Amino acid sequence: MENNLAVILGLKRPLVIFDLETTGLSVVNDKIVELAYIKHWGDGRIEQADLLFNPGRPIPQEASLVHKITDDMVKDKPLFAVKALELFEVFKDCYYSGFNVVRFDLPLLRQEFSNAGQQFTFKPEDILDAKLVYHYMEPRDLSAAYRFYCQKEHTEAHNALADVSATGEIIAEQVKRYGYDEIRKIHEETCRDYVDLEGRFYRENGEIYFAFSKFKDRTLASVQQTDPTFLRWILQADFSEDSKNVVRNFLNTQTN
Repeated sequence: MENNLAVILGLKRPLVIFDLETTGLSVVNDKIVELAYIKHWGDGRIEQADLLFNPGRPIPQEASLVHKITDDMVKDKPLFAVKALELFEVFKDCYYSGFNVVRFDLPLLRQEFSNAGQQFTFKPEDILDAKLVYHYMEPRDLSAAYRFYCQKEHTEAHNALADVSATGEIIAEQVKRYGYDEIRKIHEETCRDYVDLEGRFYRENGEIYFAFSKFKDRTLASVQQTDPTFLRWILQADFSEDSKNVVRNFLNTQTN
């Protein structure tokens, strides 16, 4: 790739543009089957890799139809946990970019690292999500974004490394068109302060709000008053421990 974004943006830490292909769309329950990344350093270096993983379970047919990765292709590949420490060294202390990384790729990667005993953390200001900027400015998908910003056809959609490469070109064109300050402003205005991996709860003005269900955009405090059984149901249902802990911590503050 001609454009080194870490150089263009004058970043003091590396920028990792990455994409995941997975067994499904659940941040908590699904697994990574492919991870591709291109890492940009401020000194001009660029490193890239495209890795397949055995998810430790059959890949659903509907997922294979999307990304074309089958059980036979990954049966001899390592589990993510085997490569976790090596990949943690690649991803730690960086800026992160991709297409829809805010709501899916970053939370799922964090979950995989957590399962392998690595605490992968990041802040909203560490993220440059090409989809977030694009949908704010020009609502469409990755192929349309590539056509709109780069005047090219994205002929290898859902090939992870091709998606990563296309995303990098899109971000470079977005920076040229809107400027880095405008892109940062867009992220600040649209990235909620989610307090759990799944993005089911967010914080605003010191209160915790629901980001899902019939109680979306209502505070936990108001739901506790009107329908306390719903909070207790969450603790018994199929949610991540991270999401359940948000409810547990809230309930503990109410009893103390």
